[in-house]
Amino acid sequence: MKRNIVLSAVLMLGAAAARAAGVGTTGAQFLEVGVGARELALGSAASVLTSGANAMNWNPARLAGLASRSLSASYNSLFLDESQGFLGYAAPLGDGMGVLAGGVNYLTVSNIDKRAGDTENPDSTFSDNNTALTLSYARDEVRPGLSLGASLKYVQQGLDGQNDRAMALDAGSALKLGGVWTAALAVQNLGGKIGPDDLPLTVRGGAAASLLSGKLSAAADVDWLANDKLAYLSVGAEYSLARYLAVRAGYQFGRSQDKLGGLTGLAAGMGLKFGEFSLDYAYVPFGDLGDTHRMTMGLNF
Repeated sequence: MKRNIVLSAVLMLGAAAARAAGVGTTGAQFLEVGVGARELALGSAASVLTSGANAMNWNPARLAGLASRSLSASYNSLFLDESQGFLGYAAPLGDGMGVLAGGVNYLTVSNIDKRAGDTENPDSTFSDNNTALTLSYARDEVRPGLSLGASLKYVQQGLDGQNDRAMALDAGSALKLGGVWTAALAVQNLGGKIGPDDLPLTVRGGAAASLLSGKLSAAADVDWLANDKLAYLSVGAEYSLARYLAVRAGYQFGRSQDKLGGLTGLAAGMGLKFGEFSLDYAYVPFGDLGDTHRMTMGLNF
């Protein structure tokens, strides 16, 4: 009981951090766009609840203990000519040797108007192309209840003929606290600069509880975007209505800093599972920018 009280107090402190944050500038900001419908439907409270190959986007330590090969594919049509996708694969190495995973994450904005002067019609168009190639490794029970993972990223961004590249490192951990609780901590995008800008260094920590004989999962995360000088508190829950159907909802506090209005910060969704195949959906509104609908397909075999 004392451990549960301490965890709850620590997570609530994230609300104060969110209100105190400022705004900065980084490069490769597509790395801050969440990947995976299940995780986004939970309000991005996913440092513990992320699973399968998609875990490399949130906390590579959650790849550990994977019992079968996992394939995850996401595609999202975001705003106007902006699209984002991810394809990842993870496989256990056997004999307690851990899990190896790889993936590609991309975000493209096409048909951007280009003008040499103040004219009504554009002179031409160009695109903004961003890609991250990730190689991850994770191992379970490094110490009793402790999983560790790391990812190496090759990041590329191309804008109107200018191409910048960088290498980055992610590191993550997950610790079973006994009973229903699991805690996690991950650091993402450790590295130098991409072009003239810093990479979007992110520190994510949180905890999740499994309740009602595993039917209900509840989680809270604090995300600190160090170079952007922003912080968010995310809370989310997932309830399994049946073996093949789950419903999810979450909220990310601190999104008022983005000044988008509307239902920004809210998220909801559902998941269907048929044998080895899964299909997840998330509704994520962004106020004045519009609503987004995220889809992820998964296969465990």
